[in-house]
Amino acid sequence: MPTISYNSISANVAEATVDGATVNVRWRCPATGKMVGTSSGTMAADDSLGARVGANVKRTVASEAIYGAARFLSGFLGGAAGRVVSNAVYTAAGDINTKATDGVDYTEASRQAAVVAAFESVQSSFVWDEARRQFVARA
Repeated sequence: MPTISYNSISANVAEATVDGATVNVRWRCPATGKMVGTSSGTMAADDSLGARVGANVKRTVASEAIYGAARFLSGFLGGAAGRVVSNAVYTAAGDINTKATDGVDYTEASRQAAVVAAFESVQSSFVWDEARRQFVARA
């Protein structure tokens, strides 16, 4: 049996969805297509300088776009209507910015590592098939 890596289990991933730092995975047998189970793994943020700078740039761009739109709308509408729209946008801006930049601290490598971690909890449902060079559902 090989060392478990993303490459050795990628054929078993039926679906992988990201929810914040959690990767939820549905598993299948690549030989039969049979669904085997679900599990989840947690992504670790990439702490490298490049990743932190990139994440900060994305947050700043999203923030400037959101607040810039609020300033434009309030100036365009003017008066009371402008202030109402501006207040509404500024109230929602924090949540919008969070959603727009959700996951910027995570890389494809951290997502793949979370998928590998998720496989560990369902590994007993699979056996290594040397001929196929894949994990298949346990009979």
